[in-house]
Amino acid sequence: MLKEGKLGKAEFKKLFDTHFDAIRRFLYYRCSDAELASDVAQDLFTRIWEKSMHIDPVKDKALLYKMASDMIISKLRRRKVELNYSNSIIIEEYKNTPETNIEYGQLKVKYSEVLIKMPEKIRTTFLMSRGEELKYSEIAERLNVSIKAIEKRMNLALALLRRELLK
Repeated sequence: MLKEGKLGKAEFKKLFDTHFDAIRRFLYYRCSDAELASDVAQDLFTRIWEKSMHIDPVKDKALLYKMASDMIISKLRRRKVELNYSNSIIIEEYKNTPETNIEYGQLKVKYSEVLIKMPEKIRTTFLMSRGEELKYSEIAERLNVSIKAIEKRMNLALALLRRELLK
């Protein structure tokens, strides 16, 4: 049971020795990151020592696991926010460079050239699928052909685009 009062060095050592490895393994199974699990387990015991919590190693085992669980969830949330922020900065920096604008323009021109070179039936099918976002069945119905014919045309269009754009 959690009590106010200073936890002695001997009691803390016993608590640490008894539960640290088990809590670290528990945290590892929650996050699949051994380093993070060790850090959080250490933070847990540091917090217990700094806040002078008196925890009975036998009776308060569930409390230790609850505290560890809360701490790992908090760390993972914080990590997710940091990752989203850093990714957004990287994307913004990449999007706004003159080189990427030039590359994008060149890619658009090449894409248009490949579309012009495509046979008309294949181009029409491709544009209906990707441009108008129609399902194969809808395209087949509009063009009065089988779904298999649409699948073949799309495979040919995508293969042609891949081959020409990756040159």
